[in-house]
Amino acid sequence: NTSLYQITFDELQFATWLVASRSFAIKISVDDPLVKEGSVSTAEKAIRVLLPFIDLINHSSDSANTELHLIDPEKDDAWFAIRAVRPIKKGKEITISYGASGVESSLGLLMNYGFVPDENKIDSLLLRKGGEDCIESLDGWSTTLEEDEAQLLQATGNMVNILKLRIKLKRAYSIEK
Repeated sequence: NTSLYQITFDELQFATWLVASRSFAIKISVDDPLVKEGSVSTAEKAIRVLLPFIDLINHSSDSANTELHLIDPEKDDAWFAIRAVRPIKKGKEITISYGASGVESSLGLLMNYGFVPDENKIDSLLLRKGGEDCIESLDGWSTTLEEDEAQLLQATGNMVNILKLRIKLKRAYSIEK
């Protein structure tokens, strides 16, 4: 019976987001027809990969102490490694910076990984009117700035950071209007 296997668009969209939020964007070299034979390609593209257990490492926007590395990308048995970027004291949490570039705004982290960090220095550059990750207008929002501020008083968990981000975006748009 084919009706047992039918899913709604919303279910498919949620499943796609769920997998994407657990994957990592990595940059790989691609063949560039303009590069001469024997030369190293400088063309890159980002792809998303699932890396079990590595997705359990917490994100740090400002002070990640490790990086994700692809080892032997040209081989069929390539593998990934976490490398320390500085000495890590025993008992200190291991963190990485999510995103293909290692620099991701809070909005990008929410859209790609499903969370908003407590603090993110890059936001001051990107989350302003005209910035890369800022809103175009306040039209179309289901809540006002004032309603978000009231909801923040009752919020718990990741919703606190999501509401703080919405408030920051709305204030940034209003100030620079």
